[in-house]
Amino acid sequence: MRIPLLHSAATVAVVAVLAAGCGGGSGGGGSSAAASTPANAQVVEIDVAQSGFAFTKTTATASAGTVELKSMNPQSVSHDISIKGNGVDEHGSLVSGGGVSTVTVDLKPGTYTFYCSVPGHEQAGMKGTLTVS
Repeated sequence: MRIPLLHSAATVAVVAVLAAGCGGGSGGGGSSAAASTPANAQVVEIDVAQSGFAFTKTTATASAGTVELKSMNPQSVSHDISIKGNGVDEHGSLVSGGGVSTVTVDLKPGTYTFYCSVPGHEQAGMKGTLTVS
C-alpha cells in the first residue's frame, strides 16, 4: 500500500507542478501582455460609448513620449482604437463585449487623430483629437 500511496503522492506533486506551470503560463500571457507596455508609458483611456459610433470623449491630451491608448468597448459591435498623424499610423485589436483595445506609440508634440479603423466607423464620427505637448 505504501508504494501506491507514494506513487499517488508523486503523481499529485507532478500534476500540481504541471497545473502551476499551466496557470503560470496563461497568467504569464496576461502579464506578458501587460509587460509589453513600457513601464514609462503614459496611459490614456478613451473608451467606446455605450451605443453608437462614438468614443466617450472627443479630445484627450498626453505628454510627448511613449503613450498607450486604451479603449474598453462595452458594445457587441467590434471596435478598435487607432491613431494617425505626424507619421504615425497604428491600430489596436478589434474587441467587443467589454474587451480592451490598446495601441502603444512613441509620440512627438503635435496633434493626432484617434479613431476606430473599422471601415465606415471613423466617417460615422468615431474619432477625436489627441494633443501631445
